[in-house]
Amino acid sequence: MFNLKKKNLIHTISPIVTVIMVAIVGVTIFQLINFPMPWMLGSLFGVLFTQLLWKLPMKWPVVMRNIGLLIVGTAIGQLFTFDILVAMQDTLLFMLLLNIVLSACCLALAYALQKWAHIPLATALTASIPGGLSQLVVFAEEQEDIDVAVVTFFHVIRVLFVVGLIPIIVSLTGKVPETIETGSTNLLHNGLLILLGFILLPVGKKLKLPVPHFLTPVIIGLLLSLLKVEIALIDSNLLHIAQLCIGAYIGLLLHPKSLRLPKRVLIGGISSAVLLLIITFFIAEGMVLLFEMDFATSYLSTAPGGMDQMGLIATALQADATQVTLFQLFRMLFIYIIILPLLKWRLLKR
Repeated sequence: MFNLKKKNLIHTISPIVTVIMVAIVGVTIFQLINFPMPWMLGSLFGVLFTQLLWKLPMKWPVVMRNIGLLIVGTAIGQLFTFDILVAMQDTLLFMLLLNIVLSACCLALAYALQKWAHIPLATALTASIPGGLSQLVVFAEEQEDIDVAVVTFFHVIRVLFVVGLIPIIVSLTGKVPETIETGSTNLLHNGLLILLGFILLPVGKKLKLPVPHFLTPVIIGLLLSLLKVEIALIDSNLLHIAQLCIGAYIGLLLHPKSLRLPKRVLIGGISSAVLLLIITFFIAEGMVLLFEMDFATSYLSTAPGGMDQMGLIATALQADATQVTLFQLFRMLFIYIIILPLLKWRLLKR
């Protein structure tokens, strides 16, 4: 009985240890070649290529990703102040127009995919919406007329392209904000704050916050700021752990079996991700001129990635993480309050 339990334990832990080892190797290589964001991109691409090239048993529990989200949410929550929220009222109209334009582009893209890749329109629409990966896959699973495999592939590919390419694009443009060191770090203080976010997580879930592991500590940080509570900055080593946890998780999203879809669907997924990156690149350049914000912040604010992933990249690239989070949060709410109900209404009408 003991030996059986020991074997089961080894069988459970071994794939996780493999991911950790591969991720650390990837981080080390990316650090040696001075690649941007080595802790996230090194672990992401290390795990991704290992999974696609070798049939090693690899597993990364969702709880590890959630730990990373709690750390990132805590780091960004420290930056939020009431003044920032008040200042955002000047960009509310722009955020609304931005999301209308992006939605129109995605609608046109969906119609093009329907014709060229022979994808049903409902599937093409769900695959083209730049929302959260997990939420849109769940939405697809709830509808009878939507191909979940296609939707999953499109969103996984877009996440990989956005997370993998945007730090490189920003670095190549030479428009990375200068590192600003302010305040001091305190690991015990940081740990207690992260623990507080974990304890209050059920409240965030009860309020049905999108990505509760990320937004709950962000809101806690805002409330503490309003109460004038002094908060120590998150230690850089904790942010490295968060980047590795999230990078490894994203790297495992693209399963080899997902590449067995029809060739036109595969090309369509890659093309749509690249096209959205190009569209948001030019919108970001316009935002630099309109609002005098740095390019890293504007690009991460408009990029078709998840709020949590863009927030993490913003903290790593020293962009304005609060601005990025608010823009991404507004888009997520726009999608869930307006776009998805309209899509569901159209499906029910058929």
